[in-house]
Amino acid sequence: MPHARPATPVVCLHSSAASSRQWRRLAAESDPAWQWHMPDFFGHGSRPGWPELMPSRLSVEANGVLAGLPFNDTQPFHLVGHSYGGAVAMQIALQQPRRVLSLTLYEPVAFGTLPTLGPGEPAWEEICDVAKALGTVLDAGDAAGAARGFCAYWHGHDVWPQLDEPQRQRITAAMPTVRRHFDALFVARWSDSLLALLNMPVQLLCGTATRASARRVVQALAARLPNGRLHWVDGAAHLAPMTEPERINRLILAHLQQAQPAPVA
Repeated sequence: MPHARPATPVVCLHSSAASSRQWRRLAAESDPAWQWHMPDFFGHGSRPGWPELMPSRLSVEANGVLAGLPFNDTQPFHLVGHSYGGAVAMQIALQQPRRVLSLTLYEPVAFGTLPTLGPGEPAWEEICDVAKALGTVLDAGDAAGAARGFCAYWHGHDVWPQLDEPQRQRITAAMPTVRRHFDALFVARWSDSLLALLNMPVQLLCGTATRASARRVVQALAARLPNGRLHWVDGAAHLAPMTEPERINRLILAHLQQAQPAPVA
């Protein structure tokens, strides 16, 4: 008969300008088979800002996540990530490929993959314009304006009037770090040989109503990851893990169950 075993760790990584709180419902809806870990990124939630002397690289964020995990450095674990958190999850898997049991990624914004799609790729030009506009407004001293533009891009319309003051303040405070996120994502130009290291099961989730930049990244990754599987979520937008958690969480939990190694007899 199968032996009982401790719950398997699942590390959930949030999107830019959000926090680990976005995964609370996922953990609440799961069963005891999983041991949930939901860290905050630098400059988000309860975490101090980006280390001042460190470069804007995904490896810096990945190392920060790994250093804070409350289990030993040989323990295997699953990774779940949304947007920027999905890209950081991929970076962690590249650094620890033998430990990562699976990746479940909702629109990982690994924008560095876009230039490989060819010169003049519209999605690459689009997201470069978004990042440039954010930096310009920040340099003008208008962090709230940068936050408003950032939210409008990912929501597809201006949602600023619908947010309460604490939400506005939280998102505004994250903007200098979000600029670092863009820089880190743009320079992460992973080669095919590097992506080939990610031979664990990878579930790529993408909404059919998302932005072109996110959609093109997911399509590029699906074509390049050895065990990548793309699932289109009908009518969903980029922020669906937060706006439609019941639908996205079911897909995440289903993939975790499929990817979980069988118990040792």
